[in-house]
Amino acid sequence: MFSTTYPVFGKGRILKLEMLENLRDYPKDILDIHLQEYADGILTGCKLQISDNYIIITPGIIYFKGIPYILRDPYKLPYFHTNVTTLLKISFSEKSANNDFISYTANAFIDDNIAISENEIELCRFKLKVGAKLRTDYTSFEDLETEYNTVNTIHAPYAAYKKSTISPDILNYFAQEAFKHNPTEPLDISFCMICMENQQAIGRELITSYIALRLNIQKQDYTNQTIYKYLNQILNNISTSKKTEKNMGFSSKRILID
Repeated sequence: MFSTTYPVFGKGRILKLEMLENLRDYPKDILDIHLQEYADGILTGCKLQISDNYIIITPGIIYFKGIPYILRDPYKLPYFHTNVTTLLKISFSEKSANNDFISYTANAFIDDNIAISENEIELCRFKLKVGAKLRTDYTSFEDLETEYNTVNTIHAPYAAYKKSTISPDILNYFAQEAFKHNPTEPLDISFCMICMENQQAIGRELITSYIALRLNIQKQDYTNQTIYKYLNQILNNISTSKKTEKNMGFSSKRILID
């Protein structure tokens, strides 16, 4: 049956092993049940910031192989100049155990090997020219994929139901750009409102369904890169459609009959 049990602490009471086990298991049980059908990826937080010659990963949680890895404090690591694509990765170690604790750890590092191993995920990628600095201040949706000196988070997986998905920040950016053009298609408006309302990851199934319907193409399990490409195409369609409507406007004229 369903149940919830809390330990009762009070003056004069004996601290029992079962009470401590309850404190240990209760939050873990809730998290495990909530995430039991989630795919690997960033669960929350882990935003990327640039300060001088450092990339800063903000506090957050990454879900990997059924384990939540928690970053409690901002973590910064130096980046270097290179003219080749370089990735910021998270590498997950095997669990370690002793008489007191079982630990799961993961480390962030920068790698010019674009292949992702089974125990790794990507947080971002960049290609930096000598003398330049990285940036995360984007000027447009297309700018998210600018080749040089730009932090590219398109490929980073986000934890979601059944399948990993694309960054909610990218979808939010898409929605903001679309609304600047005052879209009239109900499908566009509905999808953009979902993107702006949800701060957490949006399921891949919803995103791919929207793209297939909007572009009248066959629905597939697109990669993050392909999702971004199609969203960019949709933005161009919305912008072009609005300009066409404006150019086809008719001026009113009066005809006087004597």
